[in-house]
Amino acid sequence: MRKLMKIALDPEQIRIKNQYDRFDGYEIHLYGDERDHFELAETIHKPIVTVHYPIPDCDVYDVVSQFKNDYAKKVFDLCNTYKAGLVVHAETGLARLKTNPYLDEFCDFIKESGIHLHVENCYRTCGAVESLKLCNYLRDRIGYDKVFPLLDTCHLIMSEMSFKFEEMSFFSTIDAYTSDNFIIHLNDCIGSGEKETGGIHGTNFYANQYLLWNILWKLKEIVKRGINIDLVLEVDEVDYNYPTNADILAKNVNRMWEELQQIKD
Repeated sequence: MRKLMKIALDPEQIRIKNQYDRFDGYEIHLYGDERDHFELAETIHKPIVTVHYPIPDCDVYDVVSQFKNDYAKKVFDLCNTYKAGLVVHAETGLARLKTNPYLDEFCDFIKESGIHLHVENCYRTCGAVESLKLCNYLRDRIGYDKVFPLLDTCHLIMSEMSFKFEEMSFFSTIDAYTSDNFIIHLNDCIGSGEKETGGIHGTNFYANQYLLWNILWKLKEIVKRGINIDLVLEVDEVDYNYPTNADILAKNVNRMWEELQQIKD
């Protein structure tokens, strides 16, 4: 199981994060503007596993609409150069995606490009079930070896308290999203929840041992089935150049993962 850190194509972030040794690779988080210095990717010391399309336009409908523009071409070139997957969101649902006039052309492009799409579950109008339906639709159109569901814990709108009541449902969701190329965003978003839920959703993984242990126990079962997992640690930071919380979370993951390997099944 690899642990990934978020990184921007920013010279100071890259300089500092290259020194962290608890992480096995990176997910590049793009801004969609002049802050994205694509040429700096070659200075990153560890594998670039995924590239996240810029948040304002990362819904798969928008990516399909824009896939021929100059910026999108830079993103696709980045993915191809580093054999990195492309993360997009399933925000507006399958019904709207089917109305996109560029969908057929986009599917043909991805099928021929060698790029892997990772379709991330979202919330509000399109929850985990609908996001998975959208992903499976694209898998049917493009290929099961080209498109994969990506599970983001933050987008399940699950609070630290509700986890104890929804634990089995959460694990069922993990099972539904598991694929041969399985990525999970382990997202600590305490203090930055959506206003619709009172701003309190979030799972304090780097501090709450109960939550983290149980999730890693579930991931251990998946690894035993021969499936590789990329665990992207997404946490709130005061300064993203010095990701203190991510480092604490990575340290806890390492310790618990070692302890889990010693437990006989």
